[in-house]
Amino acid sequence: MSNKKEIIIKATKLKKSFITGDTEQTIFENLDLNIYRGDFTVIMGSSGAGKSTLMYSLSGMDRPSSGEVVWNDKTITSLSDDRLAIFRRKNCGFVFQQIYLLDKMSLMDNVLTASALSGTSKKDSVKYAKELFELVKFH
Repeated sequence: MSNKKEIIIKATKLKKSFITGDTEQTIFENLDLNIYRGDFTVIMGSSGAGKSTLMYSLSGMDRPSSGEVVWNDKTITSLSDDRLAIFRRKNCGFVFQQIYLLDKMSLMDNVLTASALSGTSKKDSVKYAKELFELVKFH
């Protein structure tokens, strides 16, 4: 039996840059990253260091300028926009820096609105949401 940990997210030679006028601003370049199943991974840095940009690139919310992102042996950087949206819906969850909740709805209803897109039954979605709330000690 192997003690080798399973890589669930692998980024290879990622680059993200923006062009403003004649100037290219590189946020990160030649970035290699492995995230292993069961590990707790933290991305830290000062404001403006590129943490959110990296998370968007790793999740497919934004495309890197170059490089490759692989989730569970599936290369997501080559997926079409429609396939990428389906991938994110099934595999990614985000807590944004700014609060993007519908203010007329409870937190549970906000979570259930997102899960409605997955085709999961409401009963199963409520059960799963409660498990997640318990994980983060939200009551």
